[in-house]
Amino acid sequence: DFRVLAKVESLGKLEHIMRSGIDRFDYVVVDEAHRFRNEGTQSYADLLDICRGKKVILVTATPINNTIDDIFAQLKLFQSPKNSTIPGIPNLENFFIGLRKRFANLDKREPEYRETMAEVSCEIREKILKHVMVRRTRSDVMTYFKDDTLNQGLVFPEMQDPQKLAYEFDGQVEYVFNHTMELLQEFRYARYIPLLYYVGNKGLTEFEKQQQRNVGGFMKGILIKRLESSFYAFKKSLDRFVYSYQRFIEMFQAGTVYISKKVDVYSLLDNDDIETLEEAVAAERVQKYDAKDFSKSFLTDLKHDLTILQEVRALWQPVEEDPKIDRLIRDLRANPVLAGNKLILFTESKETGDYLFSKLNDAFPGIVLFFSSQGGRYQTAEQEIITSSPAIGRDRIKQN
Repeated sequence: DFRVLAKVESLGKLEHIMRSGIDRFDYVVVDEAHRFRNEGTQSYADLLDICRGKKVILVTATPINNTIDDIFAQLKLFQSPKNSTIPGIPNLENFFIGLRKRFANLDKREPEYRETMAEVSCEIREKILKHVMVRRTRSDVMTYFKDDTLNQGLVFPEMQDPQKLAYEFDGQVEYVFNHTMELLQEFRYARYIPLLYYVGNKGLTEFEKQQQRNVGGFMKGILIKRLESSFYAFKKSLDRFVYSYQRFIEMFQAGTVYISKKVDVYSLLDNDDIETLEEAVAAERVQKYDAKDFSKSFLTDLKHDLTILQEVRALWQPVEEDPKIDRLIRDLRANPVLAGNKLILFTESKETGDYLFSKLNDAFPGIVLFFSSQGGRYQTAEQEIITSSPAIGRDRIKQN
């Protein structure tokens, strides 16, 4: 579109680029660059090799919520950590080590931590980012490129401020929710960090250990994200977690452990693809280990987690109320902004989407369409129609 003579490759095909030869490229432009903010993934390692010795441009619309290490990792894609070209900072590694030390022994809940974070953020901005980052917010464009936008007839739509629709629950649901939060605080996620319990003679690299920490860290958030999405999706994930733990414990007690070490949790989460992440983490097909080469605490922690999961599942089994969907349906009928209009609802879980389709179609029969990467669903007066192929779903949207 912009007449740039470039070869475009998917972020998911970095290994293909490596195999086909990387010396033929002089410039690398990385879109969605925030996906490569963690160097403990195979995709980051591949991209680092691809970018080495080249001119690199990183493009992202999400330059926020980054840690110090995230920023350092992205800088290393186009700067030598010990011989940078940034004015006044020849050694980026020492600079970031110094920043980390300032947080040593600080409690995140204390004001001193927040003050230090503000100081460090300012220092990174003034000493690093202003030399390497070009930022264009909407207000920047409207202020500094006003003539260009007017000449091209480009405008930003005027948007109202977001409005929150709050729902409440009490009684049994409130007790179940609060007790679930308490139980999950005790969850150890042992199933998802098995190599951190490994004591055998297959040496693990720090890279492999970090991959395990990444998976464990993200799995900690999945159940909470599911609960935020819908009670229905949460219950579905609980069933999968319980089954996965039961199978893993049976495998371990039989003497063998199969572990996959190449789950790119960042990409899956950035794509809101929690289902695929759960499936990938549960896959046991790559490395084979002897159960005796794991610490005794591994089986103890696995059984501890399974007990918690089963207790949480038992808590939710009798819960049939859903104040969130009840509030949504009430607002779709009565809210003056929503009632009678064509609306788009977004959800991060396909299972929540299926659940919403069922509930909303009961309340508003014949006018609800659900579409995901796996196809679409809608219902006429006579029958429900399901397009199970993404390609079919896309064709239908184009035709209509």
